[in-house]
Amino acid sequence: MRVVPQRGFSFTEILAVMALLTILLIVAVPHLVVPETTQARVPAREIAADLRVTQRLAIARRGDFVLEFAPLAPPYTQYTIRPAAGGPEPDFPKALNAGVVVSGPQQFVFRPDGSASPGGAITVTADGATATVQVMAATGRVTVTGP
Repeated sequence: MRVVPQRGFSFTEILAVMALLTILLIVAVPHLVVPETTQARVPAREIAADLRVTQRLAIARRGDFVLEFAPLAPPYTQYTIRPAAGGPEPDFPKALNAGVVVSGPQQFVFRPDGSASPGGAITVTADGATATVQVMAATGRVTVTGP
């Protein structure tokens, strides 16, 4: 009797491949699906981080520092951090992505004690989602709320 070699995969091999594909999908799918709220949250957090940098520079260098948006009226397309009486810091100005609408006060001045002038809110809108960056005048505290 002649033995014919079997062709194909065993049931165990198929289950192992399916398990690996399932794990791969569980890890990959959340990274592929970007919620619309992220489009407004990311630039809002970048602006908030740079507002905090401006405050820290004012405290560390014991002088007024300004975060200033351009052009002079909203919607803004870029912003710069600079000493009150000087040129921009390295890596500035920073351009805002197309499709992101930023409005609010044109500049924030941080003093050596950490306070801000004026206090207020910056609104960041992208793809229908809105985030707000709030600056407290007395303390200079920066918070982000939104999607």
